[in-house]
Amino acid sequence: MQGPVTRLYKVSLQVAFNLAIVVLVLGMFVGVWRVLANLGHTLGPGSTPEAFQTLITDALTLLVVIELVRTFVDYFEWERVRIHVLLDAGAIFLLRELIIKLYTHEYSGLDVVWWTGGILILMLARTLAVRWQPRQHPDAEEAGS
Repeated sequence: MQGPVTRLYKVSLQVAFNLAIVVLVLGMFVGVWRVLANLGHTLGPGSTPEAFQTLITDALTLLVVIELVRTFVDYFEWERVRIHVLLDAGAIFLLRELIIKLYTHEYSGLDVVWWTGGILILMLARTLAVRWQPRQHPDAEEAGS
């Protein structure tokens, strides 16, 4: 009984992740389109600082989406979520937020310290996750020999 249920689980998981990847890839293309569309507004006559801010925000958001797509694709490759890939995505997200806050001047000195501390903690955790990786699953070791 456990075999069919496990197979159903694995197939359901693959379908769900495939759909998530398709949605994220579509979002990535929409993000690229928005960056290109905003580029015309930014470089055109009568451009405003707000147009440039929108361009920067969209470009940084695109980087976050790219990291999320990488996380999902990485799951298929390794059949598990690798923590350092998630930490990369988290760090990119925090960097995006920090850069946007700095660019829009919506920060205080303490805010910058907290955001920077969060990024440093994520990078330290990523370094530790890469340094001490978990062992391979026993089934993977048997398949390799």
